[in-house]
Amino acid sequence: MLFLAFLLELTRCGLPPVTGQAAEIRPAIIITEGNAKEGSPYMFGGVSSNEREAMEERAKEYSLKLVFAEKNGPYISGVTVTLSSVKEGEILAVATEGPWFYIRLPAGTYDITANFKGQTKQVKNLNLTQDKKVQQIFIWDLGTQAE
Repeated sequence: MLFLAFLLELTRCGLPPVTGQAAEIRPAIIITEGNAKEGSPYMFGGVSSNEREAMEERAKEYSLKLVFAEKNGPYISGVTVTLSSVKEGEILAVATEGPWFYIRLPAGTYDITANFKGQTKQVKNLNLTQDKKVQQIFIWDLGTQAE
């Protein structure tokens, strides 16, 4: 029986043996960056913990952080975010890839709409000040729809 197990191991499609080094490879960090209509920089991502760590390091100058999650706990990706202000009107509409979204906005009052799988969440009159960072969490109750 031991001989058969050894023979099967040798015939595993000619693949080299798996070593412990494969576990040391960190996942790719993919953070999308851009600018809103009036020039405010934004970034989104955070699918992996490595991405979230990298975003936290870069986010020191951002005034608003949005987090997207399902009621039962997991983060979600693929949320469409729309930001607008009374002064500027719509300043950003973007489909995110990742559960974290950061933007550096000037002090002012903003409306946020977040849409995921046909369910819309809104925050009206969110006040941002120059020296305070704001985090807004959007939670969807998807039942069995969660991915």
